[in-house]
Amino acid sequence: MVSSTVALRRHFIGGVSAAVIAIAWLSPAVAQTVDAAQETPSSPQTDDAPEPSAPDIVVTGFRSSIQSAQIEKRRATGAVDVIKSEDIAKFPDNNLAESLQRIPGVAISREGGEGRSIAVRGLGPEYTRVRINGMEAVATTGGSDAGGAVNRGRGFDFNVFASELFNSLTVRKTASASVEEGSLGATVDLQAARPLDFRDRFVVAGSARAGYNDLSKSWDPRLAGLVSWQNGSGTLGALFSAAYSTRTIDETGHSTVRWSPTGANGGFNAASTLPGYSIAQINTVPATNGSNWGNLIYHPRIPRYDTWSNDIERLGLTGAVQWKPNDGTEIVIEGLYAKSKTERQENYIEALSFSRTGATGKAQSIIRTGEVDDRNNLVYGVFDDVDARIESRRDEFSTTFYQANTVLKQEITDHFRLNGYVGYSKSTFDSPVQTTVVLDRLNTDGFSWDYRDNDRLPTMNWGFDTANPASWSFINGTSDIRIRQNEVKNDFLSTKLAGEWDVTDGFKLSVGGEYRRFRYDTFESRRFVAETSSGTLTAAQVAALTSPFNGATGDPTRSSYVIPNLQGFIDTLGIYCNCVRNINGQQVDFRVNGRDVAGTNPNATAASNTGNIKEVDKALWFMLDFERELGGITFRGDAGVRYVRTGQTSFGYGLASGAANPITVKRNYDNWLPSINLVAELTSNLQLRFGAAQVITRPGLGALSPGGNLTLQAANQVFNQGNPFLNPTEASNLDVSAEWYFARGSLLAVSLFQKNIGSLSGTQISTLVPFNQLGFPLNLATDQGLAVDVPVTVRRTINGEGGKLKGFEINYQHQLSFLPGILRNLGVLTNYTYVKADLRYPGPGGVGTVIGPLTNLSKHTANGTLFYEDSLLSMRGSVSYRSGYVEAFGGGARDQNNEEGVNGALNVDASIGINITKNITLTVEGNNLTDEPKDQYIDATDRVVLNHRFGRQFYFGARFKF
Repeated sequence: MVSSTVALRRHFIGGVSAAVIAIAWLSPAVAQTVDAAQETPSSPQTDDAPEPSAPDIVVTGFRSSIQSAQIEKRRATGAVDVIKSEDIAKFPDNNLAESLQRIPGVAISREGGEGRSIAVRGLGPEYTRVRINGMEAVATTGGSDAGGAVNRGRGFDFNVFASELFNSLTVRKTASASVEEGSLGATVDLQAARPLDFRDRFVVAGSARAGYNDLSKSWDPRLAGLVSWQNGSGTLGALFSAAYSTRTIDETGHSTVRWSPTGANGGFNAASTLPGYSIAQINTVPATNGSNWGNLIYHPRIPRYDTWSNDIERLGLTGAVQWKPNDGTEIVIEGLYAKSKTERQENYIEALSFSRTGATGKAQSIIRTGEVDDRNNLVYGVFDDVDARIESRRDEFSTTFYQANTVLKQEITDHFRLNGYVGYSKSTFDSPVQTTVVLDRLNTDGFSWDYRDNDRLPTMNWGFDTANPASWSFINGTSDIRIRQNEVKNDFLSTKLAGEWDVTDGFKLSVGGEYRRFRYDTFESRRFVAETSSGTLTAAQVAALTSPFNGATGDPTRSSYVIPNLQGFIDTLGIYCNCVRNINGQQVDFRVNGRDVAGTNPNATAASNTGNIKEVDKALWFMLDFERELGGITFRGDAGVRYVRTGQTSFGYGLASGAANPITVKRNYDNWLPSINLVAELTSNLQLRFGAAQVITRPGLGALSPGGNLTLQAANQVFNQGNPFLNPTEASNLDVSAEWYFARGSLLAVSLFQKNIGSLSGTQISTLVPFNQLGFPLNLATDQGLAVDVPVTVRRTINGEGGKLKGFEINYQHQLSFLPGILRNLGVLTNYTYVKADLRYPGPGGVGTVIGPLTNLSKHTANGTLFYEDSLLSMRGSVSYRSGYVEAFGGGARDQNNEEGVNGALNVDASIGINITKNITLTVEGNNLTDEPKDQYIDATDRVVLNHRFGRQFYFGARFKF
């Protein structure tokens, strides 16, 4: 992996230069005022820090929204960071993940050029809970295999939602007894606007933008609007908002599907020659225990050029009715709807031989010459008898999310209040189309690759005319047609009731109970027969069923080829007939009541990806809030304990003797979770914080299945086994911080944190097991041309050991009002987070223990924003950096490589807005201005797995508010 320090230095000069230029761009969106009950006046700036008791008044403008967010942070008893609506509305963010990355300690993972998931203080999405309007939720979508594929876990996919739907984002980094358990990293609260948040009786706001991407060359609309009304007395209000957008994203580059030793998969043909190496050295077999892995020669498993396109359409709606008939009563009924639809096309031209076993695979390919670098990589090679392939995949998928909830607050007496909450949410991911069609060319001579000039994007010579349909074939028993349908459903039912009693001045006792039900259902169907049983096409049919394609690697000589016409294959072979045609033309129905049912579906692989989980959580908690002055120092905070009992029912299919057997496992466990948060206000502008808590994260959903997930292809043989008896990950968290509010809208904060992870749920160990010992039908191997005893990487999920995570954050915000002239309108926001975790993992083959990093953890994250704002102009440039992180480590890594991960990246965004009138602003924005690639690697030697670019994104538009 590229050193974090080297990567940061490499990106810093270009990033700063781009940020200076980038100050000329802006992001439009709905201009929303923020919660008047928590904000500070937009009065002229002074160098005096704002007082927490500042009078309530509506705030607009980026500068004032920073002050509002700081006051909310300052008043909280726990460690929180906040983004208010103006932050979201005026950053050039495509979705909520990209908005959240501005917060200290938050890093995002991107898919298709957009933020998809987040990690907080080094803990990935599976350790972070997300609440929408006060209720836990899971939003699920799909993606490329390299980007995480379909989300079958507890992580939240932020790219389902537009950032315009929400007016407040809060990241809670310490735990309180009153906040639901389930997070080791943070609880993220997404809050939509409510009508009584506004000062004006009637508000209409909106934005309209046209987006342009310089790689896809496409123009796309992005629209948002909000209408809010309240009666004359400000006791009753209604609100509706909507956001609609489309986006066309192209993604292009190179991938390898990992690297493999030359001696793996049976080794190369004995006629191979490589300067400096004997055939025995070339074909050295990797030792299972890893003893000789450092001496092997490595090559890309499937070197290929990639061209992907994504056509995305999003619609979001929110609505709320709010009633405050008196100071002691409040009722809120609110709802949210989001729909995201994607049409995705992936095209590859690849050399497949190097990952195939058997006499017709790698063992047939001959190395004619080559060069090995000082990292044992075969960076240059010329080969004969290589199988080439065109792979064309089309996905159509959608996510539908909706939520409705009711909030009730009622004052019973002057000293006793009741708070009630009822809510329901559901996320449905549906992928009716995931179809892959391939074309093959067997035993071609003169194929070569060359990584010497660019180890992320090599030059490949195919040795024949790839753009000529006559060069390709579609052969029964060799060429694939893969048809896979996926569905994932998540739904939550949540009820809460709590009472608050003012025991005495400065002491409040809260007691509450909760009932939460969560259901998860995942389903997959596949073809009845082998994916290679599809018939043979004549040369004339291949020519008629293909079309020219020029990939977008920037060099047509590298990437011009033909691709299958999917509709032609549908019409010719009838691949969408809810059946499978065998080679004799007979149709075999494999659906029951319109849906493939594991147990009756003979496809054991699909059965292994089908199952469901039901969780019922019952919690009781009590908490004491306090505030007292001792020795001239004000102490305030909360202390409490939370008890939760988890009931879990897991259903899936286990495979035995070729049959899919339904398995149901029930279990219960309980946890006591104490917590304390303490704030010491040393002066009016300086305060210290301390937080301690016992926390848990429940096991990943996919890992809880009593079945397993089998991938069996000529190029890849992996079986992931679940474990319904996984325990939750447990940790003891400590947090200490100092916050100095040295001027209005300005802050310097330093935080130290440590998490002692006592157990690590979901640790994977890997072993190689002959396929015929796994209990699957043997024809699943033979139909792919594989031996029945082909070694399969079996990954078992276990209750692993833990370790210690520690780090620190620095957060500096300064509105530079002390500067002379127009410079007083400048401001700066910067933060930096360092995190380190050394955890204990099973060693190679599950033997022994190795120490390694936590997955999804970046040691270094940093953000910087320089802004200027006056009555006419609003300008900002922003830089976000995330250092490299590991996605799989140790015994869990594949193909004798000790880790897989993503290299560091620096993203530059910027914006400019011109206020034409008091109510209308013209806007221009740009993000990813340096066209930063996504760069995935394998092994500490930084072998490339994927290197893709997405292009620069620009928006031109206007926003209004009346």
